[in-house]
Amino acid sequence: MNRKEPPRRKESPFSYEENKNMPFDILNATSDISYLYKLNAPFQITYEYYSGSQSEGYLNILSLSESGPSFYQESTELHNYLFQNKAPHFHDFYEFLIVLEGSLSQQIEGKEYPYAEGYSCLINRSLLHKESFNQATKVLFLGFSIEFLMNLLHVNHSAYFAEENKIQETCFYHFINDDISNPGRKAYLDFIPTLHNTRPQETLHQLTDSLISALMFPKFGSTYMVNGLLCTILQYICDPKNYHCTCTELDNSSDYLLFSRVEHLLEENDGRISRAELSRKLNYSSDYLNRIMNKYTGMCLHDYGMKFCMKKAAQYLSATDEPIVSIMAKLSFSNRTYFYKLFKEYYGMTPKEYRRKFQ
Repeated sequence: MNRKEPPRRKESPFSYEENKNMPFDILNATSDISYLYKLNAPFQITYEYYSGSQSEGYLNILSLSESGPSFYQESTELHNYLFQNKAPHFHDFYEFLIVLEGSLSQQIEGKEYPYAEGYSCLINRSLLHKESFNQATKVLFLGFSIEFLMNLLHVNHSAYFAEENKIQETCFYHFINDDISNPGRKAYLDFIPTLHNTRPQETLHQLTDSLISALMFPKFGSTYMVNGLLCTILQYICDPKNYHCTCTELDNSSDYLLFSRVEHLLEENDGRISRAELSRKLNYSSDYLNRIMNKYTGMCLHDYGMKFCMKKAAQYLSATDEPIVSIMAKLSFSNRTYFYKLFKEYYGMTPKEYRRKFQ
């Protein structure tokens, strides 16, 4: 398997990783399995514009919260590389995705679903997912902490008008309540515009522009304005006159959970853990574990474990001056010819060539 060197990022006046206004932290960012966005604000909105051009194309990302704005840009080449090679993510908040223009593909638990202009979905806290763009696209992500969302939805104690409580009759409201009561549930809401709602993106564009303006230029009353705009967006999408809503429950079967446990153990041990040891740790026969691995990866346990082993070997080669024979010993290889052959299958070059190129 050949591995490409990741393309370099374009220079930007802002750093996505270092900007102190970022409304979330990224945990386990280098994992091959999953990483986590942890919200450190009541809410956040992220506006992304993808230029769609393969040559000299770019993705602009603007994140906003009560703490202020942060901006980041990456090239089309880097974005496509990250989508293919970076693990999907979870987050500890609810995320509304709204396609304002163009289209994208959302990979949810390993399956890709297309989202066209005006489409939307709500991802809960238990789903692994990531997004990929197909053409020039504008998309809005709304992230809500549980506490913030509950304050928006439970307005009966302070509402001036009885009509405000009608949000509690929507599938969105029931989904959130059910989800909070059932942590670990794998589910999401899918919103498709009704037939009469032929230009939803126009309304959503106007609301997005107003929301960004209120967050970029705060003044007296901006808190009420922001909350009101967020409520208006939710009310618009949750209104059955505007959108059809479908709740999708994903299979959370025991074999997938078992696969996840095996994968974490393989990653933790650099792929060098025997079938017998996995069997002891997980209380399943080694043959059954092998069948589960084959079901989800098309590979046997040994071959899939080599993926993590070769990744570790590459890290040693690029980050240390250790002799190759010492790296082989650390990773339990005694046959130099086999190690070189396997490494070349993954990276398209020998360990020595890899070290010269990346050190």
